Amino acid sequence: MTKTLYLMRHGQTLFNKRHRIQGWCDAPLTDLGVYQAQVAGQYFKNAGVVFDAAYSSTSERACDTLEIVTGRTDYTRLKGVKEWNFGLFEAQPERLQPKFRAGAVSFEDLYVPYGGEDVTQVGERMLTTLTEVMKKTPTVENPTLVVSHGGAMWAFYLKVGYFPDPNIYFSNCAICHYQYENDQFLLRQVIDPLAKTVYDL
Repeated sequence: MTKTLYLMRHGQTLFNKRHRIQGWCDAPLTDLGVYQAQVAGQYFKNAGVVFDAAYSSTSERACDTLEIVTGRTDYTRLKGVKEWNFGLFEAQPERLQPKFRAGAVSFEDLYVPYGGEDVTQVGERMLTTLTEVMKKTPTVENPTLVVSHGGAMWAFYLKVGYFPDPNIYFSNCAICHYQYENDQFLLRQVIDPLAKTVYDL
């Protein structure tokens, strides 16, 4: 039985605009972020997508995005799909963050000495949480929406077995269309509703 998950990133926030590191700390959506969420909502409407269930990270930026996209307040907040914890680097300028090691495809464990998470931890909690969500999904007819964060979505993408693709980038309100079957997540599309592009896998 195949079920459908739309995993999307929140809209632009004040910290995004100011180029500050934003993990477990939070910042409100900008006017652009609100507009991005509205465009994403229109994308789903135009595609005839109706959600059986909706879930959000506990962060305000994700909750606000979901409410704008769907017009719903009957959704569940999940700590398991929060952004990567960046430890002491939270709310600091992006220019201060550690640089990838040569050949790395993520920050790996670079934040751990500063009280943050490593990519394995983030990927595992995302996988555990999203698996629980999909197991609870009642039908195959209508999909499930989860609003999360760029770093967490990337860690999940790596965790379920994908390798970096130059065509895949999780911009604000980017949407990953996954299929869930036999306890596996298969990425079918990455949708950028602002750029009006769909990357098929």
